[in-house]
Amino acid sequence: MEQNARNFGVILATLALIASVLVMPNVSADHGGDLHVSVSGDDGITSYASSYGHASFTAEITSDATNTNVVLSASFAEGSGWVADQASFTDCSDDAEGTSTYEAGDMGIGDTMTVCITVSASESNAEPGDDAEMTISISSDEDADGFSTNARIAIADWIAYSDDGVQNYAENATNTYTITVQNIKVDMDGNGVNLEEDVFVSLSNAGEGWNIDSDNSAWDKMELKATISYISAGNSFVLELDIQLVGGIVPASSYINSNSNIVFSANDNSGVYQLVTLEANVADNFALSSTGSGNEYVDNGCDADDTASLGWTPSIKNFGNTLDSFSVVFDTSDADSAGWQVDYADGFNTGNLLPKFEGGSFGFNVGLHVPGGLAAGTSHGFSMTITSDSDSTQTQTQTFSATVNQCYGMTLAVDKNSDTADPGSSVDFTVTVTNDGNGEDTMEYQTMGAAEWAPSLSESSATIASGDSAQIIFTLTVPSDASANAQSGMAMVHVYSEACGDDKMGCDYEEHVSVSVRANQVYDITAGYYTNETDVVKDSASVQEGMAVQMKFTLTNNGNGNDEVTLSLVDAPSWVALGSDSEVSLIGPGQTATLTIDVLAPASDALGDHTFQILATSADGIATSTTDIFTVTVVEKSTSTSGPSTEEVDEDDSPGFGVLSAVAALGAVLLLRRRS
Repeated sequence: MEQNARNFGVILATLALIASVLVMPNVSADHGGDLHVSVSGDDGITSYASSYGHASFTAEITSDATNTNVVLSASFAEGSGWVADQASFTDCSDDAEGTSTYEAGDMGIGDTMTVCITVSASESNAEPGDDAEMTISISSDEDADGFSTNARIAIADWIAYSDDGVQNYAENATNTYTITVQNIKVDMDGNGVNLEEDVFVSLSNAGEGWNIDSDNSAWDKMELKATISYISAGNSFVLELDIQLVGGIVPASSYINSNSNIVFSANDNSGVYQLVTLEANVADNFALSSTGSGNEYVDNGCDADDTASLGWTPSIKNFGNTLDSFSVVFDTSDADSAGWQVDYADGFNTGNLLPKFEGGSFGFNVGLHVPGGLAAGTSHGFSMTITSDSDSTQTQTQTFSATVNQCYGMTLAVDKNSDTADPGSSVDFTVTVTNDGNGEDTMEYQTMGAAEWAPSLSESSATIASGDSAQIIFTLTVPSDASANAQSGMAMVHVYSEACGDDKMGCDYEEHVSVSVRANQVYDITAGYYTNETDVVKDSASVQEGMAVQMKFTLTNNGNGNDEVTLSLVDAPSWVALGSDSEVSLIGPGQTATLTIDVLAPASDALGDHTFQILATSADGIATSTTDIFTVTVVEKSTSTSGPSTEEVDEDDSPGFGVLSAVAALGAVLLLRRRS
């Protein structure tokens, strides 16, 4: 970490020194003379030399008047460790011998001369990273004050440079540059020495919009840096760089009135720091972008009076690398054909917009009004076309539209709200479902309530177009054991729109109807013979003349409610009558009653068999039941019988009779019959 910090400090110091030299005025003394000199080195006024090497410069001399005995000389600041004799001047020919001063002779008006300067570093004990400032002066007999300029000698074992000139760039173009790192290290005898210290070449400043890459193995694509570990004596390392212009954010050279510079730095761990600048001429590029358009959805489909108003704020952006203006034209024919109104859609020009890298843009408002009551999915709109005024091929069209969302609604109706049916029978209700939404809807049907009445639907769902209706049959079945007037309670049909999805609880798009069914009373009776406890059927009886007997029969209610049954005799003799319990009988559902028949045989003229039946009629007057034939046989009165007696059918009598000692009762009956 300390070493890195120390190196960073050295780099900063070197940069400061370079900056001071670069901004140094080329003329240190100018008294209005006619002689001028300029010096150029490896990099501006700087040239490089190893500790035992030489730095080379070229001096250009001009004369604006006649000058005789023109002399060129070098000097260094006192105490710098450098002396004038380290500088040697020649006429730049290969076989010229250097001198500590250069006598240029006489120069006329407009004459020019080139002089080569070589500076030896070996006498200064300089180390890599050191530098020295050299002053070059020129004078003549006519211009004794002369003219002077400065140059800089930097001590380094290597020099980095590029011989590439300005390269031209169109948008997205790629050019190849080379950066050369030359080993200039020599020993005390001037022999070349291998360079084994690392030299780093990295991107220093390029600005946005440049992609830099290299196929050289020394190049780190992530750090944008090459590490050169070895250069043999007298040789060079050549780094090829592929540099692409991208993004439209590099200013056009015409816009900034100069070329773009891509600057690389070269340094080593000794503190030597050099800059290599690559130049690019960037051509004008025209491009544009527009944002803020798109489709919007409106929810006014179920309300014809609800107009939806939409607004957009589009932005037109200059995506080129220089100033440009843009023409904007609208096409509203689609919206117009549908009767949709477009606001603020008049064509215009943006005027000049700044380039992309300076954020040039133009924003505005545009609106659309959509009538209500439209079918789901209805979509209309308008378009906007933007064209560059500088390049008509650069154009873009944006579309603005609105789409009507589907809205949901339904109406339910049922043909009746209630009905009746016999047990075991079914009742159908017709439910009509109308789609009040603005689009096709799939309705799901469900039942609720009256589970014991077997609710069922003719179908579970239906797809219904907007404004159309569908019918379903809702069926309830009366339980076979339902009591008379039993109620189903509220049985409901729920209809859910597809908008409910899987969550039916609390869905806003649900409707329902309620119906009910009542069980009818069923009348069904059976009149039959009485059967005693020993399973003997009592369908006949024998009675002595003048005697009475009671016979029995059964009455069963097979219906589902209480039944008030009316009884009557069919073909019975006048002395046969229904018992006091047998004229009208109230019997509950499923119950059987045992009833009596009173038989009072006449005292004479009735011997033999007499037959009759019993007719039972339900309260509805429709349901009836007739017993099979009962037989009463009248026999002669037994002489052993003393006085009148009454006989009754008894379960223990073999013939079906039991003698009763009921003389008083019989007398009463006889008396009544005589009176009648």
